[in-house]
Amino acid sequence: MLRQQKINQFPVLILVLACLFVIFVSGCAQQDQKSSESTTQQTETETTTPQEVIKPAVDSEKTESETTPMIDAANAIAVIETAKGNIEFEFYATDAPQTSKSFVKNANLGYYRGEDFHTVEELFIQAGSTFVDETLPIEKSDHRLEKGVVLMAKEPGASVSDAGEFFICKDAIALDEDYTTLGKVIKGLEVLDSIEKNDKIVNITIRERDKE
Repeated sequence: MLRQQKINQFPVLILVLACLFVIFVSGCAQQDQKSSESTTQQTETETTTPQEVIKPAVDSEKTESETTPMIDAANAIAVIETAKGNIEFEFYATDAPQTSKSFVKNANLGYYRGEDFHTVEELFIQAGSTFVDETLPIEKSDHRLEKGVVLMAKEPGASVSDAGEFFICKDAIALDEDYTTLGKVIKGLEVLDSIEKNDKIVNITIRERDKE
């Protein structure tokens, strides 16, 4: 009796195992489908989403010396702009090549912009740049020190010029020491005479000499 009962239960056990197998296979199929859908969605997102392109930073700001063409001092005119008019001088580039080149460079950098004529005497006016901190060798020459001549300033007894300080003669003068004669005014002597102490330099620009 017991044997017959066991035999009759065997097909039920087979049916139960078959149902469990079907459920297991169905679950695996659903899991595979979800995984496939997730992979497809991720692929579509990567395909359709534009990638951010990182470009190197570009420094758009340039110094004035990089944007202003360098003019040979031998063919250059310095224009001292003031509220009372302009004073223009040419360079003695052959006799003072190093000093002339330095002045052109500092003017192109805008170092004289907004500076004062801090000294105004009967025989000369003087100005300079607080941005220039260098000295230059004195370049001697035989130019007459008359009205309109531009010279580099220096400390008494010094054997070098202050690269940032210059003065312009308002009349013929005699000096006990050697100075670098930078150039001579070719236009604006009346403006030179009108300059007063603390009048400002609007700017000093360098232009090319007019072709004759």
